Amino acid sequence: MLAEIILVGKILVLVIQQSWKRLRTSIQSAVHRLTYRPGEKPKNIVVIGASFAGYQAARCLANSLPSGYRVVVIEKNTHFQLTWVLPRFCVVDGHDNKAFIPYGSYIKGPPGSSQWINEAVESVQPTQNGQPGRVQLASGKEIEYEYLVLATGSSATLPSRVCEESKIEGMKAIAAQREKITQGKHIVVIGGGPAGIELAADAKTQFPDKEVTLIHSRETLLNDGFGLKLHHAVCKEMENLGVNLVLGEKPVIPDGMDSGDIKLSGGETIHFDCLIKCVGQKPNSHLVRFLSPDAFSRSGHIRVKPSLQVDDDAFPYIFAAGDVIESNGIKNARAAFEQAQVVAENICRSILGKSLIEYKSEWWEGTTKITLGIGKSLVYITDHCAEVLFSMKKQKVELDSAMIWKHLGQKPFIDPEDKLVLV
Repeated sequence: MLAEIILVGKILVLVIQQSWKRLRTSIQSAVHRLTYRPGEKPKNIVVIGASFAGYQAARCLANSLPSGYRVVVIEKNTHFQLTWVLPRFCVVDGHDNKAFIPYGSYIKGPPGSSQWINEAVESVQPTQNGQPGRVQLASGKEIEYEYLVLATGSSATLPSRVCEESKIEGMKAIAAQREKITQGKHIVVIGGGPAGIELAADAKTQFPDKEVTLIHSRETLLNDGFGLKLHHAVCKEMENLGVNLVLGEKPVIPDGMDSGDIKLSGGETIHFDCLIKCVGQKPNSHLVRFLSPDAFSRSGHIRVKPSLQVDDDAFPYIFAAGDVIESNGIKNARAAFEQAQVVAENICRSILGKSLIEYKSEWWEGTTKITLGIGKSLVYITDHCAEVLFSMKKQKVELDSAMIWKHLGQKPFIDPEDKLVLV
């Protein structure tokens, strides 16, 4: 009980600290807008990838870089893809557009402090003999850089990620997944992480007559970053919904197999006509594989120093953040934001010849909200000494998507490109 009281106290202190941090950042950004000058030929700080880590890093850099530098963001997707809502939208119709947020307004730097390039990156060349490094785009064009930020994230299939680069194709993919679930009668979800749990619960809530089974390879749901309190709470809610839980099983299912039978180790057979895999996220670290093999981990992530520089002394000007890096903490938007802020500050400090700061994963970065059906969710907080868990009801079908649109500088669900498509 005492540990829980201490945790609640920590949460209150955190709220005050974050409020002060936002105020301080706003003041610093206002001063920066008055003093910053890009110059005739600004030096480039290139950020590859603009999801949670890259977009935040670009925003911080555009509002803090010394005069004579600018941030160049290179992003292959046409829109910011809000991954949190994908499991819900793969089940519930009418909201697909809300997962795709127009880019641009979030950076808010002074004139000349940023440039946006909507294109894929083919390769990265390091600096040589005092000359800037180069990023080669799919078009063949090259962009010089003084510093490079790799925020390329990870790849997976729906309902965890959208593989398509455009909003239109992404919405088609979500609709196709939803149709698959709608038509299925015996739905099997592989993977008991947040995406698998949420999709299974939503599917059972939306279609109570369907048989829904969630299979997870471990004996506890989620991963090692979460405590047993959350596991037991999720199991109870899944049981109440009527979702069948199968733990400690890792069935081998051939790619492309959409229906058939799964044989469990105990001899039981589960029939399915709709299979949803929520496993196998892979870091998008291919740009580092040939540039710095020593910084390429066995898991495929990028090894980084505490400063979030790539773990190779030959490349002190290359940083990385987000899902693509190897870390012991939970990979989510909060961690990505914190890492991005450290990267941005360290680049500015490096330019000014100052010592770099270190990123340290904080307990509150693992705060998690998991939906358990259309009308309920659980919020889980732990400092690894105590756990706080509370439920929330009467949430919107589109979840917190409107809040994220506003946070990223956009009026909820208004996309100027929609008018262009209609024309």
